[in-house]
Amino acid sequence: MSARKHKLSKKGKARLAGYTILGLAVLGVAFLVFLGTKGVQFLLDDSDKRLEYQKFIEPVVMLDPVPFDSPDQANPDFLLQSAVWAVLKNEDTSRYATDQTGAVLLPAADVDLYGARLYGSDIKLEHKSFGDDTMKFQYDTATQCYRLPATGLMGYYTPLVSKMEKRGKIIRLTVGYVAAGSSWTGDADGNIYQPEVDKTMIYTLSKTSDGNYVIHSIAEAAEDEAVKNEQKKGSSSASSSAPAAGDGTTPAPGTENSPQEDTTSGEAAAPAAA
Repeated sequence: MSARKHKLSKKGKARLAGYTILGLAVLGVAFLVFLGTKGVQFLLDDSDKRLEYQKFIEPVVMLDPVPFDSPDQANPDFLLQSAVWAVLKNEDTSRYATDQTGAVLLPAADVDLYGARLYGSDIKLEHKSFGDDTMKFQYDTATQCYRLPATGLMGYYTPLVSKMEKRGKIIRLTVGYVAAGSSWTGDADGNIYQPEVDKTMIYTLSKTSDGNYVIHSIAEAAEDEAVKNEQKKGSSSASSSAPAAGDGTTPAPGTENSPQEDTTSGEAAAPAAA
């Protein structure tokens, strides 16, 4: 009888040990999943990364494009113009040649390069002149260069990336459209408020074979995804130097380091395509 009890006791201990190991294994897996989820969320919530994407999509947002499901369905004029502005916002135009009047000559090859960075190498830009009498980008088929206007530009909007979600090879950006010239503000109590958002769009970026991300689609955000404007306390406010989306201005080509006239007010004059 004693031997039987001892045998049952050993089985009970073994069973208990098995349950304990199984429980620890389940907890371990759950903990690893938790760490993985939080780790990915932490990486995607990094403000430096969001600022990087804000800069990337700024030449697109400034023209306030019509939503599209893929770049080949977008307005060709918009694709061209956003690629030109991507060059101007990322390159030092003083390194480009000039004509006899001093106008900067932008090679179409550089526009193609930035068009591919924005939308992928499958998109072929249709090079041609665009703009109006006040801001004309004249294309010369002989030299394959754009003659840049001497005036600067304030776009319609600047981007404020409020959320990033990564799903496999897709990154989904929730982008608030901030009117050009808006800035962060603060009150007498030290509260800081982000610029007011006019509307919210969803930018979908897809990963290419070389590991970079390009814009795949732009869509209107659902009502529950819209970036909420912060409620300000009181009516007094003052400008703040807190970092935010750009002010939407682009200096005249070749004058990036020169003092610029304050253009943070007034209506946007971007030659955007519908």
